[in-house]
Amino acid sequence: MFEFKNKTILILSPEDWGENLLSKHLYAQELSKNNKVYFVHTVAHPTQKELVSLKIISSNLNIVHLKKVAKGLFKLPSFLIDFQNSIILKKMLKVLPIKTIDVVWSFDQSKFQNLHQFNATVKIFHPVDFIPKAKPFLNRIANTADVVFSVSELILDEIKTTSPKYFINHGLDELFITRDIPIHPPSFINPEKINVGYVGNLQMKLIDWDNLVRTIKENPTINFVFIGPDKASNIGGSITFGQLDVIKKMNNTFFTGVLSKSKLQQTLHFFDAFLMCYNDKKFPIQVSNSHKILEYLSTGKTIISYPIFTYKNSNLIEIVNENHELPERVHEIANTINEFNSNEKKEMRIAYAKNNSYPQQIKRIEHILSR
Repeated sequence: MFEFKNKTILILSPEDWGENLLSKHLYAQELSKNNKVYFVHTVAHPTQKELVSLKIISSNLNIVHLKKVAKGLFKLPSFLIDFQNSIILKKMLKVLPIKTIDVVWSFDQSKFQNLHQFNATVKIFHPVDFIPKAKPFLNRIANTADVVFSVSELILDEIKTTSPKYFINHGLDELFITRDIPIHPPSFINPEKINVGYVGNLQMKLIDWDNLVRTIKENPTINFVFIGPDKASNIGGSITFGQLDVIKKMNNTFFTGVLSKSKLQQTLHFFDAFLMCYNDKKFPIQVSNSHKILEYLSTGKTIISYPIFTYKNSNLIEIVNENHELPERVHEIANTINEFNSNEKKEMRIAYAKNNSYPQQIKRIEHILSR
């Protein structure tokens, strides 16, 4: 039986370590409980003096930053990319206090295209997003992995490889399981109205703006609260959408801006329902799953969503057939919210969310690797 225990693990991530932790960071945290984990940020840090720097997060978790990364990813042939990476890896391994690598676990879709170069016993490729510009590299990385995981069957379908492929859902942060719920709701929760929450980056092109605007406009008695970047920032970028200004001027909307994960966890409990409104026609693969679903489900409350592929046959989410149906569906559910938020349905949603915690996902991966 394969176990992630007493292993030396390298996790490759295009996102650096910071205040906002994504799936790759949370896997690293969980794995570091029983293993030595090196979290390698695969994007160059040109301002640092050392070619390779090591930052200690905990006794078993270190962050590795590189001064240089391979150049010409989209122009040079693969053997030249491999040559550059071989030099980078050699310098990196001189700095790391390790002799052998048990597992290399890559969430990166472009920088390190040949996982054989790590000489690891187990090689995992785990794309959790669909990045169109990285598509040319997916097959090559997958073919150098022992196994490929993804949070979406549609992403797996894009990867043509002889390596075995498996669906592993998003994980739920432990913070949303050991819940700390304040007694009093935040000021933007209106106790006299149905409160519908929307969590996400409002600078994203994936949003179906037309139907989002219609849903809010046609449900004037509902209090819609938006949590997340709604203007240019280091998280939100600088994209602007005219429809966002339209929503901000409506009397039944409130924008909190970015909340910390702990504050978000404390806030979600007070909503009656949650809304998801991405454009599945234009971006079918990119919006085929979302990590925020498990956070919503952990509250037990109703989720009203666009046609989300991963949950198309599930009774956990109230999914419309077409996005233009969202305004009416939101109205129907708001009028019978107690039925949709019954104890039986709440318990079912919470149980599903807990069953997809990061420890549970790691057990599933261990089982697959054992086979």
